Amino acid sequence: MKIRISLLLAAAVAVMLCQPAEAAKKRAGKVDLSGCIEAVQVWNLTVKQDIASFMGVSRERMPGLFCQRLAEGIRSGRITYSDMNALQLDQPTEFWKVIKGK
Repeated sequence: MKIRISLLLAAAVAVMLCQPAEAAKKRAGKVDLSGCIEAVQVWNLTVKQDIASFMGVSRERMPGLFCQRLAEGIRSGRITYSDMNALQLDQPTEFWKVIKGK
């Protein structure tokens, strides 16, 4: 479970760090999530399958949709740095609701 959380945190940090640079693109209507998607695609097959199952999507669609939901959660303020800390400490957070699409 710690490895999964570390992987999620790495993807979240990557998306968060890209947000300022992507702000101009967002105003133009397009956000580049390719770095996040590439990071998710190299995850362990079991982790990808578990997250895809949790999200209710195919393993092929999971990386793009995961990164899209993560980026939107950060952009909207539903996912914060506090949520990332809460994940590490196994505390309740909005993170999983956002990833699930709720």
